[in-house]
Amino acid sequence: MAKVVGFDHVSIIVKDAEASLAFYQSLLDVDVLQRPNLGFPGYWVDLYAGQSLHIMQLDNPNQSTIRPEHGGRDYHFALRVDSIDEFVVKLTEIGHPFTLSRSGRKALFSKDLDNNAFELFEYSVN
Repeated sequence: MAKVVGFDHVSIIVKDAEASLAFYQSLLDVDVLQRPNLGFPGYWVDLYAGQSLHIMQLDNPNQSTIRPEHGGRDYHFALRVDSIDEFVVKLTEIGHPFTLSRSGRKALFSKDLDNNAFELFEYSVN
């Protein structure tokens, strides 16, 4: 029987692929993967372990949608990190807003330049 074997990628829609790439690279210290010519600007960003973030510069079909302020109540993707403390410092230093998880977990929520919500949560392999 066929089964899910893992998570591959998440795609986000942005207005400016270059600016979004710069944001994610500076925050997450990630590399760019090879991407075929898909007929529109974008990037594939390496999130390690065979997983990636696909940044797509396209018209946003949800542009007029009212979005919740807290990213945990919005469409979002979540990344496991070894510690959120450095991300708290980095986001604070650049003046980029975020909120800590309301569940009590060591996690934070933020939104990128195009209002795409993401979560960074502390995960340890024991």
